Amino acid sequence: MSDAPRDPVNPADQAEPMPSYQTAPPPAPAPQAPYAQAPYGQPQYAAQPYTQPPAPAGTTDKNWMGITSLILSLAGLFTGITAIAGIVFGHLSLSAVKRGEADNRGVGLAGLITGYVITALGIIGLILFVMAIGWVGVECGGSDPAAWCES
Repeated sequence: MSDAPRDPVNPADQAEPMPSYQTAPPPAPAPQAPYAQAPYGQPQYAAQPYTQPPAPAGTTDKNWMGITSLILSLAGLFTGITAIAGIVFGHLSLSAVKRGEADNRGVGLAGLITGYVITALGIIGLILFVMAIGWVGVECGGSDPAAWCES
């Protein structure tokens, strides 16, 4: 034998192998009691499958307002006055769409915009016509009328 001290961590002359550390098997699950009855005697109901709710049915009861708005606004090109009625029916059509009584928002909006444009053009044309009449009155009236007025 040698006089060297023994290594306490790894003794070379130890006859017994080091103990191996093993984990214990997991415990067996506890037996579960079958669900025989719901508490308080209430009947059990199966879960209902998810279904998407039905879409709201769009009615077409007042679609005539949008169509009337567009027709009257376009007729305002020739008559001038019906464009104002087209504006009124355009607003009525859009409010019916918001309430769900009509489903033609685009037609009502087209009639409304067309009515406003034609009414604005009509007002501008009327102003220009009145200004032209006034200009002719100034040029041709008075003591010294223009030469083109006398012919």
